[in-house]
Amino acid sequence: MKNKSYKKKKERKFEVNNDIKIIKYNINLLPHILNFIKKSVFTNRTKNTWIKNDMTSVNIRKGNKLLAVLPFEKIYLKIKNKFEKVLWISAVSVLPKYRDHKLGSKMLQYSEKIFKKKFKYIFVMREKEKNSLRAFNWYKKNGFKKVSKILSYEKKIISSNKTKPNFELLERFNSFKKKGPLLNKIFYDNNKSFNGYKKRNPQFWFNLKNHYYNHFYKFKIIIIRSPKNKFHYALLGKTKMRDDCFRLEILEFCSNDTIFKKLLLDSISYLAIKEKCKKIRIKFSNSDKIQSFLKKNMFKKIWETNVLVKKLTKNQDSFKKFKFFQTEYI
Repeated sequence: MKNKSYKKKKERKFEVNNDIKIIKYNINLLPHILNFIKKSVFTNRTKNTWIKNDMTSVNIRKGNKLLAVLPFEKIYLKIKNKFEKVLWISAVSVLPKYRDHKLGSKMLQYSEKIFKKKFKYIFVMREKEKNSLRAFNWYKKNGFKKVSKILSYEKKIISSNKTKPNFELLERFNSFKKKGPLLNKIFYDNNKSFNGYKKRNPQFWFNLKNHYYNHFYKFKIIIIRSPKNKFHYALLGKTKMRDDCFRLEILEFCSNDTIFKKLLLDSISYLAIKEKCKKIRIKFSNSDKIQSFLKKNMFKKIWETNVLVKKLTKNQDSFKKFKFFQTEYI
């Protein structure tokens, strides 16, 4: 047998002992967890968004010092036409010094052990690009499978003297709450045949104030009414997060009518100009029929990512008609 011309990288041994422990989340840990995440490269959590979004975590601690945190949001997600209790990973955070000790895998294995009786799946969203390939491959190595590819499309806005389309604009959470029953009806009318969204209650819209990105997005809702008394809406977020200018992010686009889809998009464009945004951006599943509509309206693909899942049960489940709903994702 020929000699190998390379040396295999030696993995560091790491054992959980009396000094180093894997611990489940408890409320007393929360200040330490939030501080730990704050020091990472990921978007900060706050006490309010953690508690209001029913989050939990698995952690590794050495003495009184956290070495790693694996946070989850507990949600009911529609899968195979019924709502299942699932965990959604926001990000695995590990101190740089301990990143070759397999702490992430140990936390994940521990999570599967303690959560498998109450939850059926663990979800995560990760890119498969050069800068994120290692994380994507780590999830695949740990048993995650791709459910859906998510595409991000963008359109640059050019100022013009457009006539204002006829739409209703909501900008306050109390008005979201007031229109909640109508918005839920529009949502279900447009999406009842799809999977991939949270169970929505009448408080869903008001609770956007506790959304993970609430400090980075200024939420707005456009509602259009047709002559036949049918309604269409778009949930928007004005932001410049990870960008060099303001943009309008289309978080939900609810219309299946050809004419009113165009009118809804024209209304969004009008609002973008008024709000001095230079871009409109939207994310959707690669199987979503909206893709051809966006291309016709000068949107271009800028990047893509993936929804991955790991089953905690032995049931054979299908993830067909799995649509992307940005408000549901961490």
